Amino acid sequence: MTYFLNKKHFFLRLGFTLVMFVFGSCTGLNFRSWPLPLAPNTHPSKSYAEGGVFFKGGIFYHKDFHISYTGEASIEKSGRACSHSFLYLVSFGSSRIYDAKVDGGIQSIAMIEEEILAILGGFFHRHCTIVYGEAK
Repeated sequence: MTYFLNKKHFFLRLGFTLVMFVFGSCTGLNFRSWPLPLAPNTHPSKSYAEGGVFFKGGIFYHKDFHISYTGEASIEKSGRACSHSFLYLVSFGSSRIYDAKVDGGIQSIAMIEEEILAILGGFFHRHCTIVYGEAK
C-alpha cells in the first residue's frame, strides 16, 4: 500500500500519463505533428490535431465535419455509428463503417462523413461515422 502512496511513484505515474496524453496520436492535440511535423497526423480532423482548434476558440467546444470517402452509389439512406470517451479514461461505442452501414441498412456506399465533437478538450469526446448510400 505504501507503494501507491509514495510521492515519488505518484509523480512518476502522473508524469508518464501526461506524456502519453501530449504525445498520443489518436485523439486530441498531437504535439508530435504540431507545430513541428515530427510525426504524421493520424487524427481524422486536421484542425483538431494540429492546434487550429485553439485559434478558433475551440478549446471549450469544437465540432468538425469532413468527408473521408466518396463512391459511385446514389444516396438513399444514411446510417450512423458513434464512439464516446470521457476524460480519456472511459470509452464506449463503435464508430466503425460496418456498424454505420448496418444501422442504415446500406448495401453500397456513396459517401462517408465523419463528425468529431469535443467539449473541454478531452473531458468529452465523440467520434461518429455517417455512411450514406443505397439500401439493401
